[in-house]
Amino acid sequence: MSVISTIRTSCRDCYKCIRHCPVKAIRISLGHAEVVDERCIKDGRCVLVCPQGAKKVRSDLEEAKKLIASGGTVIASVAPSFVAAFPEATPGQVIRGLRMLGFSEVRETAEGAEWVAREHALLLQEGRENLITSSCPAVNFLITRYFPEHIEYLAPVVSPMVAHGRLLKREFPGASIVFIGPCIAKKAEAEEEEVRGDVDVVLTFSELREWFKEAHLELTALPEDRFSPGKVRFARAFPVEGGLIKSAALQGELLCRDILTITGVDRCKEFLKSFSPERSRFRIIEMMSCEGGCIDGPVLSSPLSPYERRERVLEYTEKFLKECEEPIVCLDPPSFRRTFSPSPVPRPEVPEEEIRRILALTGKFTPQDELNCGACGYNTCREKAEAVYQGMAEAEMCIPFMRTRAESFSSFLMTVTPNGIVLVDEDLRIVEMNPALRRMLGLVGKLVIGKRIDEFLDPSPFVEVLRTKKATTCEVTYPQYHNLFVRLSVFFLEKSHLLMGIFVDLTKEREQEAMMEAIREKTIEKAQQVIANQMRVAQEIASLLGETTAETKVLLNKLMRILRGETLEE
Repeated sequence: MSVISTIRTSCRDCYKCIRHCPVKAIRISLGHAEVVDERCIKDGRCVLVCPQGAKKVRSDLEEAKKLIASGGTVIASVAPSFVAAFPEATPGQVIRGLRMLGFSEVRETAEGAEWVAREHALLLQEGRENLITSSCPAVNFLITRYFPEHIEYLAPVVSPMVAHGRLLKREFPGASIVFIGPCIAKKAEAEEEEVRGDVDVVLTFSELREWFKEAHLELTALPEDRFSPGKVRFARAFPVEGGLIKSAALQGELLCRDILTITGVDRCKEFLKSFSPERSRFRIIEMMSCEGGCIDGPVLSSPLSPYERRERVLEYTEKFLKECEEPIVCLDPPSFRRTFSPSPVPRPEVPEEEIRRILALTGKFTPQDELNCGACGYNTCREKAEAVYQGMAEAEMCIPFMRTRAESFSSFLMTVTPNGIVLVDEDLRIVEMNPALRRMLGLVGKLVIGKRIDEFLDPSPFVEVLRTKKATTCEVTYPQYHNLFVRLSVFFLEKSHLLMGIFVDLTKEREQEAMMEAIREKTIEKAQQVIANQMRVAQEIASLLGETTAETKVLLNKLMRILRGETLEE
């Protein structure tokens, strides 16, 4: 699983993560931001800036719990910035809390930092120039992926976390090491082939705080404890900028031109872009991806300001400085060296005709059309077009273009629809009225914007919807407008706090219905007259037929009697 992932249901197309990602390692797919693992340097800035909390750091808390539950030796390696991560408690209370969680040993990562500082000093003694420190994994990823041409200047030294892991595994064979610190990139570093297995689990201070909460441990109520004995001098200051230089006993005054400290990914990028070994003559270049050093790590989660964090770390360093003045001694130290391999991010050239074609998709046909506003997350329209070509972005990410298109489409609908539309604010003042409604009310060419709706129409439906915030539909007749008869639907638009009224003109339908009703009544009347006439004629015919039949019957009887020879009586 990737170290940083996106919760798709929480991602809202704001592009803020792209704007703040120093290497644009975010891909937009179907409107959602995805971290591209092979491009990411794990600096964690996207996690910090996401307003919806849609960026998620992989939790390894369960893995750490399993190690402790297994019953083996599990050692906590705690980064020295912990004193700034838990300002509500003393360092001793945090240590006691870790022991209560089940760790066999609680040690300071600064032990490994002492050896890392020594290794950098040895490289300088060997005559290395322009040596770039390698303690920050995010900077290492930045160089190996985006500036591989400078790998030869990257110190072939492991980070304090890895160095401490190697030391502890040498001291406690078979032990499991859990590193705890303020850094997201450490999770990815522990999985690198070159150092895999030196540290078993990486936890952030945020995860540790969660663990304390699950275990119902209130740090401020705990007694104090101490770290297991270790040899640490200046390396507790490693989290602040210049900490490695101080730990390596190098001269680092302000005017020392051959020693350089750079913090923040943007500044590191700026330096690496302009870095030229032919022109540069630095002894050592300390680089840290976080502004001010690890005390501003993305998952340090401290309420203290960066300056207060720095002060706490330095106070902690000075407090214990005198307790370990003897040099570091280790009879059989492990190797603290490593190599770095380039893994450059593919950056193919984008044909100019493709850039122009993609720009045209968002209405940019000339340089003057390119706003370069950065709303999409990219610095320029051309940069975004290149990202679209590479499959990292979508053309629809151009917010000014999409807004213009939406407004144009909305305006078009308002203009051409046969239905009347009016927008009213919460003071019942008209914000917009389309041509169709103006024609219905005979207001073409008259000033209506800004006037109250009750100057023209019965405001009752609008007042009701404003009160209840529920849509309503009714049929209304306006005698003052030539008996205009409409079906009126009123809605409350929550985001804009406006009322929208839609008027469907039913006047002609009503007139047609009245005409059809009159025709039906006349038809029924005529039908009734015809039926009455028919009945009268039928009755007269029946009467005549009845008299004629009776006379015929009498005559036939007389004829039959004559034929029989009977005497007819008068």
